[in-house]
Amino acid sequence: MKNISKFCFLLFSATLFGQDFYGKVEYQTIQNKSKKEAVSISKESEKDAAEDAIVGIDKEAFEEAMKKAFQKNYLLTFNKNEALFEEVVALEKPKPGQGGVSFSVSVIMSGDGDKYMNTKDKISYTEEDIFGDEFVIKDSLPKIAWEITNETKIIGDYNCIKATYVEPISKNDLEAYERYQEKTKNGKSSLFEMKKPEPQTITAWYTSEIPVSFGPNGVWGLPGLILQLENENYIYFCTKVSIKNNETVKIKIPNSGKVISKKEYEKYEKKMQKQMEDNGGTIMFRETKN
Repeated sequence: MKNISKFCFLLFSATLFGQDFYGKVEYQTIQNKSKKEAVSISKESEKDAAEDAIVGIDKEAFEEAMKKAFQKNYLLTFNKNEALFEEVVALEKPKPGQGGVSFSVSVIMSGDGDKYMNTKDKISYTEEDIFGDEFVIKDSLPKIAWEITNETKIIGDYNCIKATYVEPISKNDLEAYERYQEKTKNGKSSLFEMKKPEPQTITAWYTSEIPVSFGPNGVWGLPGLILQLENENYIYFCTKVSIKNNETVKIKIPNSGKVISKKEYEKYEKKMQKQMEDNGGTIMFRETKN
């Protein structure tokens, strides 16, 4: 009886989504405080150097900017074969400052560029920005070794199933840690203490009631839409889902930057990462006068 019910449900889903359709999912993020930070300020004496780096910037504004860096809104737009994941940026009202001039501080976090996925052609396009240099990385969709569990829960109106996979350490991260260790052995100080990178477990909650293989932050490959995703830094949770049948929408491919391969991008990233390490680490700020 259980197998018959499951077959009926899959048949219903196939009928419902067998026609043209598109959907939108809104996500919010919060910091995953259950995970330890990969990088932290090192040594008490070097905290003064970190404070010197933000001289002239209101510390309360900086703390608020750090909080907002982890609390963001995103939109996933998809049809049968394509999806685009993008950050939704709201314009803030200017805050009055001295002399009628207002100041705002924002912290720039990497990895917030638009992410396009095409499950039919097995291809992806991802926007990345390194110190103002903009790129669009063209790559094949990665194969993800999902382990689907028996755990379930309800998110909104949808029955969801838990799935996990282990994300390996990237070659660039491992090499950066090895360079950090070498500098430490040679007695060179660093503003930041780098902890040894480790593989991280990614947890997803997906619903087969919406049979598309997409999710937030470019994660894909499950037999249903991912409504919640957890990595070591963030928890992406769904706040709204809307589906329109008998309609289609054109999913745009990101184009804000030079199109390069993943291999070319990793080579450039490694070069810039090494330059930053040679300078003792960098804190990036953007100060805006309104």
